[in-house]
Amino acid sequence: MNLVDLQRVLEERSDDSAEHVMHHLRLHGVQAKVLARRRRRIATWATCAVVALAGIAATAVVSGLRADLAPAPVDTPPRVRTIEGFPEYANGARVVAAKSAALPERRVEVTVVPTTLDLVVFSRCDSAGEEVVLEMALTVNGHDFSGGTCAGALRPRGWKDMDVAVGRPATFVMTITRAKRAGSAEAGDVQVPIPAVGAFGLAIGERVPFDRYPLPPRPAALGPLDQAFPAGCTEAACPQAVILRSDPADPTRPVRQTVTWKTMGSIDMVAQTPGLLHLSVNGVQITTAEWWDYTRGGNGMYGDRDGGWKREFGLDLRAGDPVTVEAVPEHLTGAWQVVLTPEGVRGGG
Repeated sequence: MNLVDLQRVLEERSDDSAEHVMHHLRLHGVQAKVLARRRRRIATWATCAVVALAGIAATAVVSGLRADLAPAPVDTPPRVRTIEGFPEYANGARVVAAKSAALPERRVEVTVVPTTLDLVVFSRCDSAGEEVVLEMALTVNGHDFSGGTCAGALRPRGWKDMDVAVGRPATFVMTITRAKRAGSAEAGDVQVPIPAVGAFGLAIGERVPFDRYPLPPRPAALGPLDQAFPAGCTEAACPQAVILRSDPADPTRPVRQTVTWKTMGSIDMVAQTPGLLHLSVNGVQITTAEWWDYTRGGNGMYGDRDGGWKREFGLDLRAGDPVTVEAVPEHLTGAWQVVLTPEGVRGGG
């Protein structure tokens, strides 16, 4: 039995293993989000707060909301099933293939025959110590796909030039390329030797419909909604920010606001419950934020500076123009909030 086999057995036998896996993936959510913004093919909302619970969905009355609101699916699984160290369900997807390896090996390969092109690619790295961060390169069918710090989730918008098609085998290869000292980004990356002990893995998930995704049990009381402001901002400190909030009486109602446009540096979104939040600008959908648990995690996206939205969405927005911003919730049964922070404002870029 090698290190990976031992790790997998311990995970399957320990009630605490799944929480450890989920905690590990949460820690790297921000890094995966930054990576997602840099890759044209990666969905801009890519959130990497990864929590998944497997079981049988059931319905429950949502306390404190209107009686005609559709309740969120809930389940009561006894424990989380993992596959090669990955939760079976995460980020709206079910893992269909996975492979892990132990250092000093540097490479894992996973081949799948997709039944859908709505795929999520998961990676994880567990080095010998918390002071070391591993980096990787990822290829698909021999084509460069992504790279950087591993541990997170990537959901491409499409597979152009990747030779990925439904019903045809696709081969994903993850290679550990280097290691750096954790927390060294502010002073520049400090490269260190790749540890001789540790583990890493790659998994491919296929998205499933929301009503078939096993959500965690709804808590008796929802926690307070965290503010969706970027670092350095509050509502008082950043009065120029555009804020869309859910209707307290009906969180399923779309919210629309027309504003005098200023170039935006970032978009930040939070929600209390599982569900989707579609954000449109002048009738063009620019992102969909997703939540799959009740931890009230944040979703982020870059703004329209440097012509990014014109190239990607055809939106030619000019400062001073009247612009309509609309947030349309789907499956959300609790409070949510969207903050668009202008460029140059504290925290807005």
